Amino acid sequence: MSGYKVPRRIVNVSAEAAFAVLRIAKNVEKTGKRVVHLEIGEPDFDTPKHIKEAAVEALNKNLTHYTPTLGIPELRREIAESVKRDYGVEVDWEKNVAVTTGCKQAILASTLSIVDEGEEVIYPNPGYPEYEAAAYFAGGKPVPYRLRIEEGFRMTPDGLAELITPKTKLVVLNTPNNPCGVVMPEEDVRGVVELAEDHGFYILSDEIYRPILFDSLKHYSPLHVKKSLDRLIIVDGFSKRYAMTGWRLGYALVPEEILPQLFKLLNVMTSCPNSISQYAALAALRGPQEPVMNMVKEYWRRRDIVVEELSKLEKIRFVKPEGAFYVMVDVSEILNKLKTSSEEFVKMLIERYGVAFLHGTALGSYGEGFIRISFATSEENIREGIRLLGKAIEELSKS
Repeated sequence: MSGYKVPRRIVNVSAEAAFAVLRIAKNVEKTGKRVVHLEIGEPDFDTPKHIKEAAVEALNKNLTHYTPTLGIPELRREIAESVKRDYGVEVDWEKNVAVTTGCKQAILASTLSIVDEGEEVIYPNPGYPEYEAAAYFAGGKPVPYRLRIEEGFRMTPDGLAELITPKTKLVVLNTPNNPCGVVMPEEDVRGVVELAEDHGFYILSDEIYRPILFDSLKHYSPLHVKKSLDRLIIVDGFSKRYAMTGWRLGYALVPEEILPQLFKLLNVMTSCPNSISQYAALAALRGPQEPVMNMVKEYWRRRDIVVEELSKLEKIRFVKPEGAFYVMVDVSEILNKLKTSSEEFVKMLIERYGVAFLHGTALGSYGEGFIRISFATSEENIREGIRLLGKAIEELSKS
């Protein structure tokens, strides 16, 4: 025994469980059995051609060296221009924009820049695991806001007010939401901004899914309300919008006083973002946006298929997704009958029925009783996967 002890700031942190589920599914596939994959939140589209061509051009020009820690100036300027275009708000690319190695790094570095030992971070649960992990890494106290199916998985100002204390330093929003597919209405966003002004906490708004909206809904950001980055951080990226998950590029819009701290953290973590990915991202922002709109139309169509197929099943509940490409399904009735957890149920579905979902507890403790379905996959997979879920529920209910 080496006597190694896991440091306190890491002991409560878990890796993303979606990849563990994928590994289980892949092991089953190695035995020759087919598995329908509905567990991973990754666009099944290819990166648009003009973006790939820009990357090839950058390679041919030997743009393969270190870049500035906060990103190449051209990309930072273009991000600032896109903010003006999309939000109607001017930000200073030199004082407010940082390019990061994925949106995940933007969340972590921003949280580390704000939260001190013992300060509280309120975040949605079930939700993206990075929020809780970042709070732990910062030495802060994660405070989960429970998203309830009975309330449409909404994070409301009234519910948030009940959790605020003098130690509240940061509140995390995510709209459209992973994993629940909820889009925050303008009045809720405005209400959270008013609470921040009253209590003095920062808001971190994760808007990585903002273009993926259904039913003609609109995206509302705290930036629309505040018209400035005062005590506000927006994190976004290129992975979901442009099908660029493997390119690992995101960005943060931060108040001027935060940027020097963000610079130090990013410099120590990764020196700089990937050079080739930055030139590809520049082409993504400057180029045609039709590929994005086409992807959104297809996700909308798939959302309707998911709702159609899930509506055929008994012993489940779900809320119709308004954005992103996920739906949370309440399977607590069958779990209670089987006296099992959502994690064990997911393993059972993979091994016995050949379909992979993500267990709710992979997305936080309040995800118990749920499974998450990703519809970033083909219509065939969606219909077959939900059919297999229905078959499993029917057979297991009789056992």
